[in-house]
Amino acid sequence: MGETWQPLGIKAKWPLPYARGIAVKADDPGVLFAGCGETTTGEKGHVLRTTDFGETWEILRLPGQPNATMWGLVTHPADANRLLAFSLFGEVYISEDAGDSWHKIPREFGEIRAAAWLPN
Repeated sequence: MGETWQPLGIKAKWPLPYARGIAVKADDPGVLFAGCGETTTGEKGHVLRTTDFGETWEILRLPGQPNATMWGLVTHPADANRLLAFSLFGEVYISEDAGDSWHKIPREFGEIRAAAWLPN
């Protein structure tokens, strides 16, 4: 695995040029989620999804425009449909259906650079 690589031409396929986090759906390696924005900090961002290994991408509808570049994503290892996405400037969005719908948690943080699911 990984012996050969080919470019996907992401720059032409994504709506915003700055890429950050990426996550693979736990039960389907062809489904990837990515965060993007205008620049490192940016004033807006998107969460994107591909279901064909990166050939095509769709913007996932969040409940409002994020306040910055979407910095990272985390998938739940035991629930492949559970996904968390966060902006650099502290907004956190959760999906329970693999990105089809989202809700924003009411609390915002000053800045988020990384996140991880921890078992109970």
